[in-house]
Amino acid sequence: MAIALTTQPTADGLYSAYLPVKFVATETANNPAHLTFSLRTSAGATIPNVPNYIAANINNTYTFDASSYLKSILDVLTEQGKSTSAIEELTDLYGKYEVIVKDTINALTDLTSNEFYAFGNIDGLRHTNDETAYDGIKRKGMLFGSELTGGSFAPKYQGTFDRCVVFAQASVIVVNTYADNKPNDGSTINETANIDISSYTNKLISVPLNRTFLQSRALIPPSSTPLSSYKGFMVQYASLGKIYCYFEDRCNIQEFVFINKYGVKENIKFQTYNYESINTKSDSYRVGGYTHTGNTYYFNTSANNVKINQDILEDYEVRGQFFPTKHMGELHDFVSSPLQWVVDESHEIKELIPINVLDGGFKMAVKSRGVEFNFKYRKAQTKPSFI
Repeated sequence: MAIALTTQPTADGLYSAYLPVKFVATETANNPAHLTFSLRTSAGATIPNVPNYIAANINNTYTFDASSYLKSILDVLTEQGKSTSAIEELTDLYGKYEVIVKDTINALTDLTSNEFYAFGNIDGLRHTNDETAYDGIKRKGMLFGSELTGGSFAPKYQGTFDRCVVFAQASVIVVNTYADNKPNDGSTINETANIDISSYTNKLISVPLNRTFLQSRALIPPSSTPLSSYKGFMVQYASLGKIYCYFEDRCNIQEFVFINKYGVKENIKFQTYNYESINTKSDSYRVGGYTHTGNTYYFNTSANNVKINQDILEDYEVRGQFFPTKHMGELHDFVSSPLQWVVDESHEIKELIPINVLDGGFKMAVKSRGVEFNFKYRKAQTKPSFI
């Protein structure tokens, strides 16, 4: 008897690396003490620093959960997915794999499993065949944190780091433009354009949606002409979920970027005044060439006590945000993200500054049809003192 797999991923299935990806094998002719499972790329290549797994014989079955290995390969904290000017393939966030099962004790032919896709995804919603990354890719299409309501994601205000992330299985992303600042399903479409992604089939890609990118890559068929003047726009992929992007006409706006439940980068904007607090702390001082602690001051009429080893912490607070309840998913993803950035608008080239959203409880109070939301954050670096 040959090796057989009684449990394995669906061929070309879509799986989360953060949930079990199980393989169960049998070898009833010999029932050896163990079988060896080897995770490989879909091309059969070995993966650096990924060892074989030796599964013991337990009731004449051999079980391997590939999720721990897949998590070690995929990197949701990657720098990929930040570009505002180019489509990026997110090679750090997904891959196509197979598993080879070997009997190293008896001279049997190796067995190769179905090929399957794995993603950095903690959404956890399953399809009928247990493909744990299926829901976001096949039902939602674009991997935004908000849930679909009436076929639409929660709308966004246009920003510098607008983007959508898709697992490309259609050839274009459709963009409709409007004269309205805040278009909806009843608004009159000005123009319909396509972003060509036909060269990225079966690849996880991040596609910028800022106005500069759309001007060069969202082209009107059949002559591929650029978009003319517009305010708001709508984006849809593969006739699945769509998102309306409102024209930004508000004041006191701050844009943030975060990693959502699908392990990909998404942006969100808050309308707020800056509530800033600065805390300084110095453990030691220098005067007259001597260093002393903060608890001891030297009397010296000719020199000043100069702070050294000083930390300067800047805390910020975003208060009184009110969102429709359809934004609940992205707000939850924002505060629970392992990494967040604030967009520094003070320079011509916008820069992402790492921040820490401070720990604590976040009460998303549902009032009528809205959600009240507040948070505090700290820039990740402390400012150095001059000495």
